[in-house]
Amino acid sequence: MKLAIYIRTIASAQGTERVTANIAKGLAERGHEVDFLVEDSSGRLIEELAAEPNVRVINLAEQRVSAVLHRLFQLRIILGNFVAAPRRLPGTGDSGTRRLLKVMAHNNAPVLALLRYINKQQPASVLSFLNYPNFVLLLVAPYTCSDTRFIVNVRNHITTSARYGKSKWMRSVPKLIRRFFPRADCVVGPSHGVVDDVREITGLPADRFRVIVNPVYRPEITGLSMEPPEHRWFADSDVPVIVAAGKLKLQKDYPTLLQAVARVREHRPVRLIILGRGPLREALTAQAEALGISADLDMPGHVKNPYAFFRNAAVFVLSSAWEGLPNVLIEAMACGCPVVSTDCPSGPVEILDGGRIGRLVPVGDAGAMAEAILATLATPPDREPIIARAREYSFDRVVADYEALLTGRPGRPD
Repeated sequence: MKLAIYIRTIASAQGTERVTANIAKGLAERGHEVDFLVEDSSGRLIEELAAEPNVRVINLAEQRVSAVLHRLFQLRIILGNFVAAPRRLPGTGDSGTRRLLKVMAHNNAPVLALLRYINKQQPASVLSFLNYPNFVLLLVAPYTCSDTRFIVNVRNHITTSARYGKSKWMRSVPKLIRRFFPRADCVVGPSHGVVDDVREITGLPADRFRVIVNPVYRPEITGLSMEPPEHRWFADSDVPVIVAAGKLKLQKDYPTLLQAVARVREHRPVRLIILGRGPLREALTAQAEALGISADLDMPGHVKNPYAFFRNAAVFVLSSAWEGLPNVLIEAMACGCPVVSTDCPSGPVEILDGGRIGRLVPVGDAGAMAEAILATLATPPDREPIIARAREYSFDRVVADYEALLTGRPGRPD
């Protein structure tokens, strides 16, 4: 079948962007024609997809579309949505619609190019990822003349991310979801926590939702993890190394992790490596100095092979305040690394089977996190059950689930 995946960019080659590329490759390998719709065609993942025989990368922003017709279609969408706005329902009125349409116009979303693509190519399904593409797809959906199914994929715990959101756009996302998601044929989330959250926001029936986990586990992770890690601290076996990974931003709550490590060091020597870049680097550096742990903290940014770090770490810690389904936690487990995680909304409690595979601690509780780290260091768990759990998030299994959803064929029972 002809299938389409829509995401603005996969230039970073991380997280959801890597997930979408993996799904496209998997569907193509199963014989489907996959059109990969983007607005930015830069990055190595785009090059990899372009080399796939059954994948066609289409940059919607570069399609030949009359500027006048594009603006007229934008105006049609704006007027249509204002007329259709159900003002009598709380939280679904014009203010949220105006915010979305303002963002759409400001970013010049390729609505006409997307509409023309759907009407001409008639894909069986279009699957969008992340908030902006989800809303753009659903804005266009009422104007299509095809039997295409519109499937949106939510990647994070929306209620929590909106609560912490610094921008008006992020804080308005729940309202926009309530307003536009009824247009979707199906809403997908990577965890039950994400899906339950969107169900509560929208009030839509359960049969409009699907949980499909991320395709994280790949056999090559094992080989990569066996390579020597490029860091001097792993040569000193007397001092355990704690590893964390993820963008240095509010969501990951690294300040709590630094406080926990400081408490652990009151009992035994440890070192902490945080992989990733982000805006909070200077603040975390200052906090480490204030806590007296700066000599035992390293933030090397992105590394070529994080799996070698995971395999050689004494413990991997996920300190997030919220998630959707944290890929990095599964990746660390695939390398056999013992894990400690916050019981944040959402994903960790499902991945760790309620705490059976790794210790769960409350969000923002440095004391509980320190105790969990100390207990894990004192009694390291058997690595085989950890690896076995990670394998449940295998590439083949997840692609099969997406194939069943997008093609309408019977899939693997839940």
